[in-house]
This record gives sequence, C-alpha cells and structure tokens, in this order.
Amino acid sequence: MIVLTILMLCAFAIQQGTGLFKFKELNGVTETQTKPELTSESFLHGTFQRDVEAYLKQNCGFREPLTRLYNQILWTFFRYAKVVEDKRVIITDDNWMFEPWTVEEYYQSRSYNYAVDSLEMAQKLEAEAQRILELQQALEPYNTHLFVALLPGKEQICGEHIPKGFHYSREKKITAYEFYAKRFKELGINHVNFAEWFMQMKDTVSWPLFPQTGTHWSNLAAQHATDTLVRYMENLAGINMMNILLDKDFQRTLKPDADLESLLNLIWPVKKQPNRLSFAYPDYDSTVVRPTLITIGDSFYWNILNFIPVWDLFEKVPYWYYFSTAFFDDDDLKVTHKIGELDVLQEVIDADFVMLSYSTGTLYEMSNGFSETLLRKIRQKQELSTLNY
Repeated sequence: MIVLTILMLCAFAIQQGTGLFKFKELNGVTETQTKPELTSESFLHGTFQRDVEAYLKQNCGFREPLTRLYNQILWTFFRYAKVVEDKRVIITDDNWMFEPWTVEEYYQSRSYNYAVDSLEMAQKLEAEAQRILELQQALEPYNTHLFVALLPGKEQICGEHIPKGFHYSREKKITAYEFYAKRFKELGINHVNFAEWFMQMKDTVSWPLFPQTGTHWSNLAAQHATDTLVRYMENLAGINMMNILLDKDFQRTLKPDADLESLLNLIWPVKKQPNRLSFAYPDYDSTVVRPTLITIGDSFYWNILNFIPVWDLFEKVPYWYYFSTAFFDDDDLKVTHKIGELDVLQEVIDADFVMLSYSTGTLYEMSNGFSETLLRKIRQKQELSTLNY
C-alpha cells in the first residue's frame, strides 16, 4: 500500500520523465513552452516561477487523457467548451458547428474587414481580377494554363443551420464570391464555379456537401469535385488525363470532416449524422498524360490531398498554401519550403496547370499576392530579354 501510494503521488512525474504511456496528442495549435533556466535574476523577478508553471501545465504526465476527461465532463453535463467561449467555434443546439468568420460572411459579408465600403471593395476585387486575366494571357505562350476554382463556403450551402440571434451593426454589402462569379464570366477568365454547382445540387444529392462538425467541404464532395477538375483540365488543355473512379461509399466520419469537433478534445464524439466517404482510385490508362499542377489556395485543398491518389493523376502536385508555404515541392514529400526559397517563375513556367483555389471566406485575399508577384517577374524577364536582344 505504501509503494502504491508513492507511485500514485509520483505518477505524473514518472510519466513526464519517461513517457511510459503513449497518448493521442491534443488537437489545436499550442505555443510550445520551453523549459526555463534558473538564474538569480529570473528567480528574484518571479519570471522563473511563472515560466515553470506554464511549462509544467503543458508537459505534465497524463495531460492528454486528463484534459479530454475534463472537457468531456464540462461538455456532457454543462454543454460547455473552451473553444466556444474563446469564439473559435460556434455550436448550434443541434450540434452543427461553424467557424465565426463563416457566420460573419453569412450576415454581413467579410468585406468590411478589407474595405470601408462596397466601392473600395469592388475596386480591390476588380484590380485582382484584371491581374489574373493578364497573368492568364501572359502564361499562354509558355503553355501553362491558369484557372480559378471558386469553392463554396459552409455558410453558403448550410445557411439553414446558421445560428440565429447574431446581430451585426452593418448591412450586408458586396461579397467577393458574387463579384468574382460575375466578373470572371465577363472577362473570360478560366474558372470552375463549384459554389454555384453545389447550390444547384444541394437538395438533390443523397450525401452531405458539408459535414455537420467540420468547416470544409466533405471528403466525398471533394472527391466528386476532383473528378470535375480533371475533366475541366482535360478540356482546357486538350489532353487525355487519368480519371478517378469512386468505389461504393460508406458512412464514417474521418478527419478533416470533423475538424471543428476535434478542437473540443473530447473522449467521445459529438452526437451527429455520420458522413459518407468513398475510396477513390485512378482509372489506369497507358495513353494518358500526367501533367504538373500547382495549387495556390486555402485549406479546402487538403481534403483532396488526403483522399485522392493525386500522385497517380499528376507528375507533380506542389501545394503553395496561401502562397506562403510550399508543400510537396520536393521529392521528399515531408519537406516544406517557404515560397521565398523557390524560383516561383520557373516553377510556374514548367507547370502545365496553375489553380487558384479559394472558398467564399478567403476569396477576399484571392491569390495572396501570387498574381502580382508573377506579373512583376514576367515583366522583368521580358525586359531582360529585350535588353539582351
């Protein structure tokens, strides 16, 4: 009994020091606390004590299961979640989950975060549309096809589940999606309007376009969208690509279809309707072309990368996340780069397709400076060629 009592009292320290038991990591972003160094100055000023407390909170033994147990008790008996209090997730009475910015887009549009009024917002969106058009034309001589994928937002497709009672002080004005959907047609910019397609088939499909406890389109919706993307690229470039086949779908919720729910860090899943998923595999054909596709865009593209065999469909699939971090740009798929480390112009010229892929809430930052950067580099290249000539 004495030994067991001592072990119980020391269990947290033993687990922290040895890592004897392995637990699933907690979801969410955590700022790593480094182990503080004891000095006379830090001790006298109280910073050592403060830093030790923060370090132990993050690294104590059994932190993961105890955190989940604590969260589960609060959720089960009081329907409380820290992410809701922190306004990172909005949960309705029937357990539909939304990110706050999607609710903001639904009620008043996020344009107020980027411009003082609709006129200024329209001018900014028009400037970006003109840059994309110019870049599309500038890349044609290099046989690089630029196009835009207008992706739906959860607030757009699942508006009936948006929680009521949210009051915004401003009237709903211009939205980036409404502007681009119309302007791209007028300018002749290559694009696929998935948002329009999803809204048209919302009431006819038997599977969810958006998961109940996730913020991105469902995995199954992303799989069907990929099939459409491949066929669009075939038509755009006049080539024959490898298509995908979807096996019989089944009901199961997989990451990232529950990415918002995962932030609650519970023991048991939230009660909800299960999502549906299919296994996608390529339709092998010896006559197909495997092009290179560069994607610049938001996190919706991860649903495609997670459940589509893109490395069978394409020669290369670099993913320039928000034109900031480059994933899969190296033979070692675990290596990432900062965009500034790449010869962006050469990468684009060598590619067959460049896709700008943004959902309704992120369209206000369309291309994240990619179009402006590429146009500047192309002009510099042309000026240099003229001087050499």
